[in-house]
Amino acid sequence: MEIGLLKFMLHTLIQKFYNMKINQTHIYFFLIVFVLGLGTCKAQDFFKYATIYSSGSINTSMIENQDYIAINKGYEETTQINPYDYNFTIGIRKIARFNYEQKLTTWYYGNEKSVADNTTIGNNNGWEYLFNYSFIRNRSETFTNRDFWLRYLGNKCVTKIQVKNDERRDLEYISFDTRFRINKGAFDFTLGVVGRNHPVYGITPIEDFWVSGESSFQELAEDFGYSTEFVMGSHHWFNNGELIATSNDEFFKHYFGSAIAQYNQEQLNALGSVTELSVVIGTAYYYYSDKYWIHGWLNVMPFHYGLDDYSYNYEGVSTDVDFGLVAGWRITKNLGVFVEGTYLEYWEKPIQEFKFGFNYLIF
Repeated sequence: MEIGLLKFMLHTLIQKFYNMKINQTHIYFFLIVFVLGLGTCKAQDFFKYATIYSSGSINTSMIENQDYIAINKGYEETTQINPYDYNFTIGIRKIARFNYEQKLTTWYYGNEKSVADNTTIGNNNGWEYLFNYSFIRNRSETFTNRDFWLRYLGNKCVTKIQVKNDERRDLEYISFDTRFRINKGAFDFTLGVVGRNHPVYGITPIEDFWVSGESSFQELAEDFGYSTEFVMGSHHWFNNGELIATSNDEFFKHYFGSAIAQYNQEQLNALGSVTELSVVIGTAYYYYSDKYWIHGWLNVMPFHYGLDDYSYNYEGVSTDVDFGLVAGWRITKNLGVFVEGTYLEYWEKPIQEFKFGFNYLIF
């Protein structure tokens, strides 16, 4: 049985890579990695201590709540049956661990989340990089997460190139970040410029397409390609001739919202991507001892200049923020407490991950 499962996982992973879209962004990233990396050091040094990894996992998905629709004076169960969830990951990484980080497992799976991977200032000077590609299905929704970055840390400068696409959180961008660095013991201060290219954010096309009071929801649905017929006292809704709903309530509850979302996405895709330049100011602090440690960093982008017509227009505070904290305290031989987390807000899209707790060891 184990052999059959392994064959299935390998087949699925190969199929995902066969269907994967390789665009110019990926090609450029690989060229940058090899040209910059191999051009400034020996190949054996550039890849020394790097880890190539791949992994796959399959899990039973969540069982959804029961759902029904009314049809022909009766009802029909429409409960969503989710197929199994999966996560297939492949990548290569070379990131020096901080003293508080320990390799807790024999194998690297690629889905580990180290808070310190997000810091601008690494633990060692020189080249560090991450190339991580994940194919995920969760509760019947499939998406691909990509995180590629290459960083060079010197005594007086730090430069980082990143290609990120987090489909689950709808955050995608390409960035080139270069800064002047001042180190004062446990403190680091950086100042520089970052250029970011990303899809159009902050625009809702449906607001221009549909004006409240000038057209009804039914007319809007028909503009999206749906049709309706009045049958035995109720509206029946069709999509390309196929009956999908037998009442207005059913149609507007289950189908109308997704039609609007699809229209918005199609219009945004047609606009392409935009580019912005931002001033970035950063600071970081790192201290470690056997009894306690603290590692924190803060990057702010208070000023922006859009290079395109649809560059992001900030409605509130125009400062983008990237913050992280890792802290631990071994209070006694038995008791220890910790807190770890990151907060990132680009283009008024907040993403936060925090965890805290304690460990008590019984001898």
